[in-house]
Amino acid sequence: MKDQIIRKIQGLLFPALLIILWQGVSYFGWVNPYLLPSPGDIMGTLAELLFTGEIFIHIKSSLFRLGVGMAITIVLAVPLGLFIGLFSGAQKFITPTLAFLQQIPSIAWIPVFILWLGIGEGSKIALMVYAAFFPVFINTLFGIQSVDQKLKEVAQAFSLGYRTRITHIYLPSAAPHFFVGIRLGFSNCWRALVAAEIIASSKGLGYLLMEGRNLAQAELILVSIFIIGSLGALIDYGIKYLEQRALPWNNA
Repeated sequence: MKDQIIRKIQGLLFPALLIILWQGVSYFGWVNPYLLPSPGDIMGTLAELLFTGEIFIHIKSSLFRLGVGMAITIVLAVPLGLFIGLFSGAQKFITPTLAFLQQIPSIAWIPVFILWLGIGEGSKIALMVYAAFFPVFINTLFGIQSVDQKLKEVAQAFSLGYRTRITHIYLPSAAPHFFVGIRLGFSNCWRALVAAEIIASSKGLGYLLMEGRNLAQAELILVSIFIIGSLGALIDYGIKYLEQRALPWNNA
């Protein structure tokens, strides 16, 4: 416990020193405040957004989209990864197409999704699902394929049914890989969401970022970036915590 606290303190030292240096440079007027406002000015803008409640509207909008996008991703990617992992014959038919699609950056699909689905929520959700799909699918597939052969032989020796094999052998064995895929999927989904909101949105953190640019308010831009990074880190930490609670044997 003590070592964990020390590591966390050590991890905070560099950003703390950076902020102090930044504030000092701003105080002595060595940088243009129009381009790089001081940490104090940025905190003032953040406090104003918190006081008016505007920031919560954008956070709520972005998190709702993120939740919908990841829910659809899990519904699509996990069963497909499970299916291909269990039936290796299907892999040669499906994986070449998926390997091709994986090489296309998600941002390249933005014009296509807007053309097909308009500038509403549909195009944003589609972009997030595309960005998050492959990490979840690949890690689910790898988790199923990496199940210990001895466990498969034991299941066969005891004539376990297919459903029992899936629920008691394959899924528990693949669970650590699944959580890795979920973490990577959330990260990709979050970045894709911000990109989509920057291009076409009237609410959300990406929209707030662009509003700062349109108004030439560097403080608002940097506040948006800070919140985007902080929420992304909190989401990743939350998934790691859930993994530790759900898979205690994996942390032993």
